[in-house]
Order: sequence, then structure tokens, then C-alpha cells
Amino acid sequence: MAPIPYRPVLAIVFVLPILVFGNDRFKRQCVPCHSTNIPDLETLYFRYLQTHGSTQRSQKTMRLYLLHPTIQNSTLPPQVLKGFGLHPPLKPELLDQTLPMYFETYDLTKRIKFKSSK
Repeated sequence: MAPIPYRPVLAIVFVLPILVFGNDRFKRQCVPCHSTNIPDLETLYFRYLQTHGSTQRSQKTMRLYLLHPTIQNSTLPPQVLKGFGLHPPLKPELLDQTLPMYFETYDLTKRIKFKSSK
């Protein structure tokens, strides 16, 4: 009997539940509030990406802010935060599930369409 390749098995066991349950949790936890009167999720995504330059740095910085929301940890200008207030702190477990889905949802590379060269 041939050995089972471990990488695909690990991906199925660990990554798939995050994508499946993270997407549901992201839609339930984040979208309802951010679709009303506070900065929308797409605007925040682009703001973090512009400020921090990469998805990894943006995700790390956003995680820090959402764990410990302060004006210093925020990418938004203080006058915007004064109008909307600081985000309530979130639990690490929630961020582990929702941040990857958030960055996956608004990923720029999936939106770029290249013309085929003929």
C-alpha cells in the first residue's frame, strides 16, 4: 500500500475548516456592522494595503489593532476614529477564523483581469 501524501491531508484537516467555518463566521460577525454606517470592509482593506504594502503586513497590523484597539494601532486617521469610535477588542480565536477570509474576499489579484494576447 502506498503511503498517503501528508501535505494534502494536512491542508484538508487544517485549512478547509477555516475556509468553510471562517467564511460563515466572517459573514455573521463582520459584515452586518460594516455594511451600515461605519467604514466598509473594502475601504478598510485598501487602506491597510496602501499603508502597509503587503497582505501579510496588513493582516498582522489589523490583527494587532483588533486585539488591542487604540488610536496608535489604527490605520485610520484620529478624526475618523473620533466619529466612529474604536473597534471593540476581538478574541484571537475569532480573528484566526475571520481575518484569512476577509483578506481572501477582498484580494486584489482575484479582481485583476488580463486581456488575453492573441
